[in-house]
Amino acid sequence: MAESKTERTCVACRQAKDKQQLVRYVVAPDGAVLVDYRQRLPGRGSYTCISVDCIQAAVKKNCFQRSFKGKCKSVDAADLQQQLIAALDQRITSLIGMSRKSGQFMSGTNAVIESLRKKNSLAVVIMADDISAAIGSKIEALVQKNKIYSVRLYNKQFIGQLLGKDERSVIAIPAGSLVEALLNELHRYTQLVREN
Repeated sequence: MAESKTERTCVACRQAKDKQQLVRYVVAPDGAVLVDYRQRLPGRGSYTCISVDCIQAAVKKNCFQRSFKGKCKSVDAADLQQQLIAALDQRITSLIGMSRKSGQFMSGTNAVIESLRKKNSLAVVIMADDISAAIGSKIEALVQKNKIYSVRLYNKQFIGQLLGKDERSVIAIPAGSLVEALLNELHRYTQLVREN
């Protein structure tokens, strides 16, 4: 039996979508509007698309005040965008941590390059922002050749910390149960940061 999808409407553009494709907001006890990215907080929710345009339009048109019947403080679009980026970042690091615990990852320049050359079933390659230009170009060429999604994110030290290792320039995650969720969050994160 097919799983039924619950739809919600973006308060800004008025498009109805599966609620998992939208951002949920709730009002905190102090009246502040909070991003409820995992959609778990109690209380009445309000939704927007995962887009800077919709967040800004919702604030400009006072959509949150209407949706929450005036029970919220004034809302700052930049603050909501930063909350959302932080929530996405937390979700991405959590998924990378899960891949580490389940052994579904590969790290280190030589190991990843060798695997890319052998055309193993890698699905995502994350390179550090501070990877050397020469190594970054070599990996970029291989991921493009193999049609693998790649992104530059975090620095070598932080990637190493995520994996419980020394500095790492690159991490690769093979096709598997975590990849779909990770790809979804990475697409959302990079789009939002680009729009910001």
